[in-house]
Amino acid sequence: MHILQKIVEAKKLRINELKKIKSIEEIKKTAHTVKTSCQFYKAIKRLPQEGIKLIAEIKKASPIKGLLKEYDVLKMADLYVSSGADAISVITEEDFFLGSPSFLVKIKEKYPNVPVLRKDFIFDEYQIYESKLLGADAILLIGNILNKQQCKFLYELTKSLQMDVLFEIHDEQDLEKALFAGVDIIGINNRNLKTMQIALDTTFRLKELIPEDKITVSESGISERTHVEKLLKKGIDAILVGTSIILSNNPSQKIKELKLT
Repeated sequence: MHILQKIVEAKKLRINELKKIKSIEEIKKTAHTVKTSCQFYKAIKRLPQEGIKLIAEIKKASPIKGLLKEYDVLKMADLYVSSGADAISVITEEDFFLGSPSFLVKIKEKYPNVPVLRKDFIFDEYQIYESKLLGADAILLIGNILNKQQCKFLYELTKSLQMDVLFEIHDEQDLEKALFAGVDIIGINNRNLKTMQIALDTTFRLKELIPEDKITVSESGISERTHVEKLLKKGIDAILVGTSIILSNNPSQKIKELKLT
């Protein structure tokens, strides 16, 4: 079984357990009462003369590298905010990335005005309502694990709850799903899901096919100033970076380097 399928299967089991504790009807009612404090879209939309926007990620581990580093999530968020990150991405997937929904709740409580993206493997409407209750300003939808109809349904549901969507694509087929759903923010993941190799060329190739009115975000493998300079030249709005900041000896300096400041 492919790693992506394993993650999705584990997530299905967790959702089934959550549904036993709180039904979809209960979570729906509560979610509609929660107000969203700020907009992710506005924070990462780059104006013509502006530098690249940075979404800094709270990431404990990955299926490929295992545990990256032990650190205090709130202290890392403090560092992200003080160093000029435009938004924070929080991985909440528990089994393979050692994330937790509680990380997002804590960060949002401390920084209500900083846009926070919930990064997880989302395919069930229950997770959309759950994300709203956690305080997420935006969620990740991964084109590769959804069909066209699911993409459209989940996207429209998320927007109806006043949250934004970062729609992640890996190839032309995923882009087709994104355009079918009518998404406004497209994230290009530079990691090949079959080989797990990373190539920035993926962003350059797919960016050419994306309509000009979409916000484009480059994800995975961005670790140097030269990477960012190339992406900026190609018209990328924002970058999503976790590993290279977390593993840096000076995360604050790494953020400034990637922001080209």
